[in-house]
Amino acid sequence: MNRILRPLVFCVSVLVFLSLSLAVGFTDSLAEDASTLIVLYLAMAGTCLLVWAFFPDRTDKRTSFLIIFGLAVISRLLMANFPTSDDVNRYLWEGKLLLAGESPYALTADAPELEKYRDGFWEEMNHREQRTAYPPLVLTVFAGLNLISYHSWIYKLFFGLMDLAVLGMIVRILKMRKLPLRNSLFYALNPITIIAFSGEAHFDSLFIFLVLASLVFWEKGKIAQAWVILGLSIQVKLISVLIIPLLFWKYRSVKVLWILVPLILPSLVFWNDLPNLLEGILHYGETMSHNGSINHLFIDFWGSRELASRLSVVLLLAVILITSLKTRDVLKGSYIIFGALILLSPTVHYWYFSWVLPSIVFFPSLPWLVLLGLSAFYFSAWVQFGKTGEWYQSIGYLRLQWIPFYLLWTPKFFLGVRNLFKSKPYTRAETLSVVIPALNESSHLSSCLKSLQASRIPLHEIVVVDGGSTDDTETIVKSFPVQFLVGQKGRGYQISTGVKASTSDVVLVLHADAQVTPDTPGQILNVLNANPEAVGGAIGQRFISAKTKPVLVMVEALNDFRAQWQGNSFGDQGQFFRRSTLEDVGGFPNIPLMEDVELTTRLKWKGDLVLLGCDLKCSARRWEKDQPFVRIRQVLSLLIRYKVLRLLGKDPSKKLFQEYYSS
Repeated sequence: MNRILRPLVFCVSVLVFLSLSLAVGFTDSLAEDASTLIVLYLAMAGTCLLVWAFFPDRTDKRTSFLIIFGLAVISRLLMANFPTSDDVNRYLWEGKLLLAGESPYALTADAPELEKYRDGFWEEMNHREQRTAYPPLVLTVFAGLNLISYHSWIYKLFFGLMDLAVLGMIVRILKMRKLPLRNSLFYALNPITIIAFSGEAHFDSLFIFLVLASLVFWEKGKIAQAWVILGLSIQVKLISVLIIPLLFWKYRSVKVLWILVPLILPSLVFWNDLPNLLEGILHYGETMSHNGSINHLFIDFWGSRELASRLSVVLLLAVILITSLKTRDVLKGSYIIFGALILLSPTVHYWYFSWVLPSIVFFPSLPWLVLLGLSAFYFSAWVQFGKTGEWYQSIGYLRLQWIPFYLLWTPKFFLGVRNLFKSKPYTRAETLSVVIPALNESSHLSSCLKSLQASRIPLHEIVVVDGGSTDDTETIVKSFPVQFLVGQKGRGYQISTGVKASTSDVVLVLHADAQVTPDTPGQILNVLNANPEAVGGAIGQRFISAKTKPVLVMVEALNDFRAQWQGNSFGDQGQFFRRSTLEDVGGFPNIPLMEDVELTTRLKWKGDLVLLGCDLKCSARRWEKDQPFVRIRQVLSLLIRYKVLRLLGKDPSKKLFQEYYSS
């Protein structure tokens, strides 16, 4: 039943998500339907998590990609009727000017000299009194699309296709990083991308595609191509210039000059008008202000928009400098820089969050996940516009959107800063040891050791640490080519003994009632070697149960969520870590219980923790023995009490150990 329940919940979640997408696609007017859109947007964000959590297990990569890509295409097609952004009117009209031989930079759209070009799109254009801030290449793209059709549908189609191309790039990077393909669902089914690109037709999907393509070439060592593509991305959206220092410092070479080719060639046509482009950009940055966070706090504190902007720029430059000098991973460095830009910008439209959305797929972050979902409250400005005719977002909705993010993000910010300054480069992980704590595990241990024997890569060593078994545990262990030790009773004590006795680069802690697939050991080494700042993580778990217990599927999903978005895993999820990192944090926690919680708490101070997927099966015996919700309450009680008492400087592990095993 449990095997059937997971795909069943997945299918129901998919149907709900597509139904929500269809409902959003029927939006007639944002001014009239924005209140409903907020609710549907939040529901889409939540359902996306369910689709991820219950994605089918044991699906090969090709099938996984086809499922994900198919869902992405269908959900985007359902946006066909969504109101196109009024920004598209400017795209169309400025593309029309270019085809007519006029420079869109020479005059503002309301200039009398351009009166003969006015049409329905001009009438619906916003900010006609301002100069355009679009770079030359993207204007050329607008003109090219106009040659196909002078209608907004071509923009929806093209930028929707570019959005799917971004998904393709994300899948490619996930493969390069040896991360689960199902993580791409966070982009594929995110309401931001579906609504912004296939619904409203914003051109940021083209910009994101080019940035990711540049980073892919960078990771493949094709530096000249990476610089050329980055130059193209700047010609689409100027904010790409912010990651130039990061990439240059990573690979200091004259190949950086290749970036001049795409920067100069498209600009030659408008050479005399480039000062007007600069004026348009500065005017946008100095006068526009909507949905900002830190910048708005500066304005409120100093009462000066100009001073707030200058301070925001200084802080952003500081972030760029520190990140460029300290980060070892250009993919993560670009995430930090674009994230800082969003937090410091005076204007943050909801689709701006798409700039960091791919990075959140690679580097999961609970604060950013929450912020992406709560960006639904951006549409409250449309609610106000529909009621009053004025465009503004009330302070209440701003607080709903930003306060939860900063409450979750602030401690992670300080942790991230510490990691930037304190982290050190890791050597390649070549060998893997497995440590197994055991106590009267004769009925499960043989299956566990057989699964390890089937590994596709040679294991450096397997260490079984017994805590005083009275059954045939020792006899079973000695029938396998493994090391057998006797340690102090208590799972944490036993694991600590085994880790000290092992000698490999990486250690996997595996419970005696668990089984892994032949590919799992190799996947552990691959993911650590493919992610420069990863220090460990968890395999993931699926329960083996003789009884029908739907609650187990829920527990699996919740544990996956904790490991994915918080980096917190339990021991039965198969925790692994670099030995060098463990030594840096004082060794494995030598405590009888909650050693898994303490381990992840320590490791997060040194780097990233990853979730591999669902390659581990473990016994559900305690869930079959106890009432499920009684057990959930017990685990949560132990976890919360341990965390609180640790914050107070106490070690409650021995007391909790006695309580846990006496129940």
